[in-house]
Amino acid sequence: MKTAELTKDEKAAEALRLLEEAWAYYTPQPKPQAVAREPDLFEYANAA
Repeated sequence: MKTAELTKDEKAAEALRLLEEAWAYYTPQPKPQAVAREPDLFEYANAA
């Protein structure tokens, strides 16, 4: 389809259709696990 021939509403509908199609293939990346560690002494000093 040529975008020059489409009205504003048709362009919006086409964009939503493409977005839904792309969203079907989306798989979120796993979030990295936070490492439990004790801060260094310098980190305590810099935080104050």
